[in-house]
Amino acid sequence: MGDNLMSLHIEIDSIPIRVPCLWEYGNSYDTPNRTLDDHGISDKQVVIFIKKEFNRLELLVARITRAPRLLRRPLDKLNSALWDLIDGNRTLLQIIQIMEDCYEEEIIPARQRCSASISKLIELNLVELK
Repeated sequence: MGDNLMSLHIEIDSIPIRVPCLWEYGNSYDTPNRTLDDHGISDKQVVIFIKKEFNRLELLVARITRAPRLLRRPLDKLNSALWDLIDGNRTLLQIIQIMEDCYEEEIIPARQRCSASISKLIELNLVELK
């Protein structure tokens, strides 16, 4: 396999799956597109909530400053669509093809961008590969 996916250690036939976590849909992007609907893309912003782990000193400072325990991580339009597609039923190749069909020039180079986003989600323990 001569593409950049090898360097990211994500095989094209692997299936990304969301790890159970707190998330919700935010605002709609208001770009009605039948192709998005056909592929199961909501066209709404995905907001992921990540529980902040504090060490003892951070916990003390967090209590004093009333820092939130949950961090809101809103995703942009393309990553929100990617999140919708990571349902445990599609391979990385299928996801890339759908993203190319739906977002054309906006997602190019699709393989690298989808792989990089999925790698980041794996790093954040929000996605795993099966």
